[in-house]
Order: sequence, then C-alpha cells, then structure tokens
Amino acid sequence: MTEYRTSGGLMSYGERGEGPGDPLVLLHGFPLNRKMWAPQVEAFSATRRVITPDYPGFGASPRPCAQPDMRYYAEGVLGLLDKLGLDRVVLGGLSMGGYVAFACLRLFPERISALLLANTRPDPDDEDVRETRRKMARRIAEEGVEVIPELQIDRLFAPEVLKNNKKVVEFVRGIMLDSSPDGAVAALGAMRDRPDSTDLLGKINVPTLVISGEKDTIATPEVMGEMAANIPGSHYHIISEAGHLSNLEAPEEFNTTLREFLEKV
Repeated sequence: MTEYRTSGGLMSYGERGEGPGDPLVLLHGFPLNRKMWAPQVEAFSATRRVITPDYPGFGASPRPCAQPDMRYYAEGVLGLLDKLGLDRVVLGGLSMGGYVAFACLRLFPERISALLLANTRPDPDDEDVRETRRKMARRIAEEGVEVIPELQIDRLFAPEVLKNNKKVVEFVRGIMLDSSPDGAVAALGAMRDRPDSTDLLGKINVPTLVISGEKDTIATPEVMGEMAANIPGSHYHIISEAGHLSNLEAPEEFNTTLREFLEKV
C-alpha cells in the first residue's frame, strides 16, 4: 500500500505490473475498495501497469474531511496521476467508479486514452433512490459499517452467485467492513447529488468498453445498453448470470472481454 496527498488529505493506492501500454487505472464501487479489483490486477499486471486507488474513507484511505462531491473524487484521481507522472491512462470504473469516471472525463479528458464503464449508469438518482441513500446514510451513522452488508449484499449479486459462490460473497462482505462510517456516508451523499452525465456520452471520443451484468437490477442491461448506444463507437458486452459486481462474479469472462478491448486500443 502506498499513499499520496490530495487537497482533501491522504489517499492510498495499489500499484502492480509494468508494460508498454498506457497504465490501467481502476476505480472501485460502493461500498468497497481497491481489493474488489483483485482478479483484474492478477490478470493484467503481467503485461500492464495496474493502479487501484482507495477513495477517502474506504480501504486504507483516511476519511474525508467534509462532504465531497464527484469532482472531489476525480480530483483525487488527477492528483494520483500527477504524483505518478502519468500523462495518459486507460480509466475504468464500476458502479460508483463509473460516476467518478464521468467526473474525470469532465476534469481531465485529455489524459484518458480509453474507457471502461462497468455496471454503472449516466443518469442521476430519482427521488426514491435519493431517499433510500438518505436512510442508508442515517443507519450507517447510527449503527456503524456493520449494517452495510445487511443493506447491500443481496442487491449486488445475481441470485445464483449468492446461492452458489459463498467465497466471493464473503470476500465482498469483508471489503465492506473495511469502510469507515464517515467515508460511506460521504460517498452516499456524493452519489445522491451527482450530476446528470447523459449529455456527456456523445462527447466521449476515446475507445470505450461497456460491460453489464444480465442480472444487474441497479444498472440494468437495458439502461447500460442505451448508454452504450449513445457513446460513439463503443463496444457493449453483457455477462450472463452476473449481477452488479460482474468483475467478481464472472472474472474470467470480464477479463477476456477487457483483454480483447485493450489489444485493440
């Protein structure tokens, strides 16, 4: 684990591998941390530099000092690129990581050479989802991070994975418990108030891979298919029998799809 300082304080990140291609920077979902990318770090670090930051309040990063917005997380990513001297990267994000990736596209598009958007969506929360996030934030503030798995586990996985792959479910449960209450509450606020990125889609001018899970009820294949259709020249892939954490539920198919994409960019 290595740390770097941003305007909001210290953040941690993992770094592994090397190769001639642009480094691969992977942004984690909520309420997880960089450990969720373990199958991808293992698969791609043999031929490419792979970098996985922890957002403030998640994993080994200290909690944020105030209520952040999505730009705040993107500024943290930009600070990491500056620290590492990286002019161009392949940027990937899953779920909340996709929201942060959209903020990165607004903040420093010239430093993104290709894009991976997995299990995410461009539109803002409707009022029902916003209220759900408020309630979740209150429970976490009152009861601690131990309540997060109760609130989230069933929503993140396809039913078959929940039933038959206890190892990955428990792995994710452990990652959730690494979060800080302040970090989780802050991220919920940032997601709740995130801007609409739909108008950004048609302006994306780098190779883009969109991956969804067939059984994802949060970022459904229909929503993600429409998103992909609005990104010029994007490639869209649906992973069957996967839910919202497709990179962990079906790592071999996810990695094969990403590898084929990277070989062409």
